[in-house]
Amino acid sequence: MSGSPLFLDLNLEEARLARSYFTPLAYPRGKPIFHQGDLGQSLYLVEWGRVRLYRTHLGGQEKTLGFLGPGGVFGEMSLLDASERSASAVAEEDTLLLALYREPYLGLIRRLPLVAHNLARILAHRLREANLELDLLAFEEAQSRVAYALLKLLRQGYGPRLRLRHQDLAALAGASRETVTRVLHQLKDQGVLRLAPGEVEVADAKLLEEVAFGLA
Repeated sequence: MSGSPLFLDLNLEEARLARSYFTPLAYPRGKPIFHQGDLGQSLYLVEWGRVRLYRTHLGGQEKTLGFLGPGGVFGEMSLLDASERSASAVAEEDTLLLALYREPYLGLIRRLPLVAHNLARILAHRLREANLELDLLAFEEAQSRVAYALLKLLRQGYGPRLRLRHQDLAALAGASRETVTRVLHQLKDQGVLRLAPGEVEVADAKLLEEVAFGLA
């Protein structure tokens, strides 16, 4: 937990104090954590395991927004404004979460104001990422979008070996599964990736970044 961006610059004693405000919740693999449209007043921090975030469109189609592992934070918008959840979350594997509800959050930031600042930094980072992804989806080719989706997973702490289905990567990249499969083999031929059944390994992270941002 101390490695989470939510607790950046807290010392060990402060991190222990912060933890006392959270409620541990265990979720077996496949169990929903919350659904899009639910009312929520809590954020979650991943202690261990993996969580998938996704949105469901009117036709029932799901779009994967991302995966979070240990230290990842999600659900913070509903903590701050007590509005409906903008996405759904499900445990991709057996997972332990630490939940921070609204009243404990207010008590925590009175004791440790730096936590509120760190939460604002997390939100600012996500806004920057969202703006960049909008540009990529609007203007870049499929190869750049797939490379950026892989790069994002690396930055979230996954890898270099990623256990990832092609359909999940397709949802992250805003492309069809067939397109993603084709692009993965192109990146393999370029020496960026190594492929195995159910697994994508990043062989050259620097080259992957260059492909993502159109520099290669």
